[in-house]
Amino acid sequence: MPTETYFNLNEEKQKRVYRAVFQEYTRVPLEEVSVKNIVNSADIPRGSFYQYFTDKEEALVYLISETRNQSHGELEHITSELQLNIYELMEALFMDEINKLKNKEESARLLLLKQIIKSAKATSIFYNVMTNVILEHPMLEACWNNISSIIDKKDLRKSIIDLLFATLNDCLIVAIEDENKIDVSINTFKLKIEIIQLGVNNLVKKNEMTKDK
Repeated sequence: MPTETYFNLNEEKQKRVYRAVFQEYTRVPLEEVSVKNIVNSADIPRGSFYQYFTDKEEALVYLISETRNQSHGELEHITSELQLNIYELMEALFMDEINKLKNKEESARLLLLKQIIKSAKATSIFYNVMTNVILEHPMLEACWNNISSIIDKKDLRKSIIDLLFATLNDCLIVAIEDENKIDVSINTFKLKIEIIQLGVNNLVKKNEMTKDK
């Protein structure tokens, strides 16, 4: 995340820096991002960029977090209204992005994702940020409570989230890279989620049988 120096900027300058960073990171993949372009666009000295962000990776983490926050309220509404379980939550996340693709919505999030998927490092950063956000979000507890199996071990929950989000990420990349494969991406996603769910249920049953012995 940005340094305290960034957050101490006045609102106008902070927005100017953010716009410049966003513009550059949605223009090219992470490895091709030019700090020179950012500082020129924001009209700040080059050294100021490194006063605001440790490096280019930290700036990307900030962008991912900010674009996520923009759709945060909508997702919370969906979750609370429908009482989703953890698998349905992932499907809601996935379909939210897919529907934006179908409707040709050039959202900030999709613009950023189109460059993120071109870089293995950026994709890894995106994956880590999103899994941590989901794991720490208070709505997640309700999603765990809405499934029939009792999954209360933290390490097991983390492993399930990792599998689910990796599936979401892989299928979303297919759809973003070729919009003609959106339906294929949706079907693959649903099949993989079903396989994960079956595997988790079998694992839980196995653990319960072991306890009863």
